[in-house]
This record gives sequence, C-alpha cells and structure tokens, in this order.
Amino acid sequence: MATSPSTLAGSPQGRSAPRRLLLLRLAALVGGFGLSAALTGPLPAEHRQGVGEWGAIILFTAAAVPLAVIDARTRRLPNLGTLPLAAGLLGYWTGLATATGQWQLLAQALITAAVIGAVAVVIALLGTLAAGDIKLFLAIGLLTGWFSWMLPLYALIAGYLLAIPHAVIHLVRRRRDSAHDTRLPFGPYLAAAALLVTLVAKLAG
Repeated sequence: MATSPSTLAGSPQGRSAPRRLLLLRLAALVGGFGLSAALTGPLPAEHRQGVGEWGAIILFTAAAVPLAVIDARTRRLPNLGTLPLAAGLLGYWTGLATATGQWQLLAQALITAAVIGAVAVVIALLGTLAAGDIKLFLAIGLLTGWFSWMLPLYALIAGYLLAIPHAVIHLVRRRRDSAHDTRLPFGPYLAAAALLVTLVAKLAG
C-alpha cells in the first residue's frame, strides 16, 4: 500500500529529513572552509586568491552539473543539492577570505547573493521561476558575487538568453499537442550561465 505524504511527514523518517538537511548544510559549510584552506594554505600569499578562485569554480561545477542533469530529467532541483552547494560555497569563500584577507570580497558575495535571491523570489511570484531555481540562485549569487557586484545579474540575464531556443521549441510543441508538458527545466541554463559569466570575469581579470 502506498504511503501518503501526510503519513510520511508524520513518521520519524519524515520528521528527521529537515534535521539531515541541516546537518548536510553544516557539513558542506565546514567542508568548503577546509577545502579552501587545503588548496590555498601551502601557497605563497600572492597566489592564494587566484588559485582559490579556480577552486570555487571547480566546486560549483562539480555540484551544479549533476543538479542540472536532475532538473533536466525530473523538472526539479532537490534541496539536498542546492542548499548544501550554497553552504559549501559560503564556507569556501570564508576560508579564502581568511587566507587572503579579502573580507570585502566575501561581504560583496554575501550581499549580492541576498539581492539576487530577492530578485529571483520576485520573478518566481510572476511565475517564471520555481522554488528550486531560487535556491540554486543562492549558490550562483555567492559564486559570481565574489568577482563583481553585477555578475549575478548578468548570470540571470544569460540564463534566460540561453533558454530561449528551448522555450520556443516547447511553445511549438504545445501548439501541436495540447498535452505536451511545457515546464522548462531552467536549472541547466542557470548553471551554464553562471559558469560562463564567471569564467569570462575570471579570465578577463
């Protein structure tokens, strides 16, 4: 017999799910800090920031690519992926700021992540973003915000531009088949856009 969502939520397993997610986020936070320290600690001071920034890009890529695949297949970005990714990046940047003294860049990343997260919430209220996209944007804001105040906004715009061909195809199929699922997996485009603008900023800098 199938278990209803309400029954599952009331079970010990359902009640422990938020606790497991919290522990995972804390582990990602500490792990990100440790990873940053391990990558940059042995390096000369003048090389720490440059190498450390590449580490953050690799960290984001390693987590965002599987999330993009999941979203493309299921139209869903799981909390167990998006929230620990944001926590891991926060820990990583904190570790890098500790190693380099670039506390202003950490503050910049935090502020821009909060702002772009608020912008994503407003867009979601208009019906073009889902809850998983908003949580992914926390990580995107942290990644891109370290490099520039405006980079998270560029990532958002680039994500929409990359998604246009797919959206057009969906609309054409919708006209031919009214039963066609028109939900667009936006996670892959957001992740790709974030990596694209970050790489451009990193290489240009």
